[in-house]
Amino acid sequence: MSDPDPCWWSAQEAAAAIARRRISAREYLRALTDRIEAHNGPLGLVVTLDERAEAAARRADDALARGEVRGPLHGVAMTVKDSMATRGLRTTGGMTELRSFTPVEDAAVVAGLRAAGAVIFGKTNLPAGSADLQSFNDVFGTARNPWRPEYSTSGSSGGGAGAVAAGFTPAEVGSDIAGSVRLPAAACGVVGHKPTFGTVSMYGHVPPAPFRNLMLDIAVPGPMGRCVDDVLLALRAIAGPHPWDRAAWQLAFPPPREIRRVAVWSDDAYCPVDREVRDAVEQAATALAEQGITVEHATPRGIQLETSDLVFRRLLAAAAVNNHPLDVIEQIGEGRREPGAELGAAHVGQRYRHWSDAEERRAQLRLRWRSFFQTYDALLLPVSASLTIPHDHRPFAARRIRVDGVERPYWDQVTWAGLTGVAYLPSTVVPVRLDSRGLPVGVAVAGGHLEDMTTLAVARLLATLLPPLGRPPMPDRTMATTGAGA
Repeated sequence: MSDPDPCWWSAQEAAAAIARRRISAREYLRALTDRIEAHNGPLGLVVTLDERAEAAARRADDALARGEVRGPLHGVAMTVKDSMATRGLRTTGGMTELRSFTPVEDAAVVAGLRAAGAVIFGKTNLPAGSADLQSFNDVFGTARNPWRPEYSTSGSSGGGAGAVAAGFTPAEVGSDIAGSVRLPAAACGVVGHKPTFGTVSMYGHVPPAPFRNLMLDIAVPGPMGRCVDDVLLALRAIAGPHPWDRAAWQLAFPPPREIRRVAVWSDDAYCPVDREVRDAVEQAATALAEQGITVEHATPRGIQLETSDLVFRRLLAAAAVNNHPLDVIEQIGEGRREPGAELGAAHVGQRYRHWSDAEERRAQLRLRWRSFFQTYDALLLPVSASLTIPHDHRPFAARRIRVDGVERPYWDQVTWAGLTGVAYLPSTVVPVRLDSRGLPVGVAVAGGHLEDMTTLAVARLLATLLPPLGRPPMPDRTMATTGAGA
């Protein structure tokens, strides 16, 4: 193996070591849980451990002794976001009302991981209802960035991204509607992939209400890992239709394109990007250009960030509606009450005609993106306008971010993620550098509809060209768990 400590092996390395009997599944699991016990306390990244995992690992070892290999993740222990239903293991979604909820069925992605042989041994932290860009809640407290614990892991899949970065798990599955895989991956210095919408089922995600058969618009589960190949391995395990549709269809992603021409969109007056983030995007672009790839600063014809963002936020309101009583929505729609400052809340009172108009505008955006990716193989983008933020647990209306020292709205953090998310496009985040504070900065690689293999291929190429970030310094287990805004 590339490292003597199993906690830093990739999922593929762990699977190979288990298959070759160099380590047992139980020994690998124990290495991870020992590391969590030693370091998770002040970080709050892993919030639930499954007491049944030891037995599951033993079954994996016993199967291997009989010559049976269940799948490419056979015996590999890993975690999932606490919004993913896990049969017999509490799944709270970070919500106090679900503090004791124990599902009787796995979410589709959890079932996919288990079918691939994975041992799901823990759940990771998140904001309540996955509705924030910081991962804290009243059930489990705050997830802290392993690079610098006084800073956020971002959200909503922040606990998972931090756990991967900290060596607590080789891979993780989170979910993304407004950057909730991509922003944490960038903040914690790991690889994250938001798949093409509809290619990974949200069945069993909390929210909406557990196993409510409702497909949230824009939202999709996505894998994270310390290397692109692990993310691809996890994606292959979880990709596929809603469980009710499996009798009728299967999924096969197109093979990756040969990368010849890549576009760059690194800043925009509508949502200015911090200089250090812009520099990371340009660094990635330069690395590709030095390999002989044509790299050009270009934007899709007919698409402006401002108009796309309006469409995104109007459609995002469909998810926020579930968190608002009907009478409140009616009061907002009639102008008798101001909308809240929560994610997606700005347009919860819109009329159906406004939503329908946004849906039509999205169709136009998708056609324009389709044309753009006939010219370009991929597009490099900022993941967020700002650098990773310190913890800020004030009410949403009071929060701000800073871009080059200038205050900007808190939700500007999702604008760049929404640019491609609203059009259902795949996007892979790859770590590029550490910022001036010692925190990771990532870059997003976006691609055409269903071109997930191409965005992952570009990310893999960048990972070979860019210097590795190294490992985060782990806090002492006695570090105080209080901090700014917490």
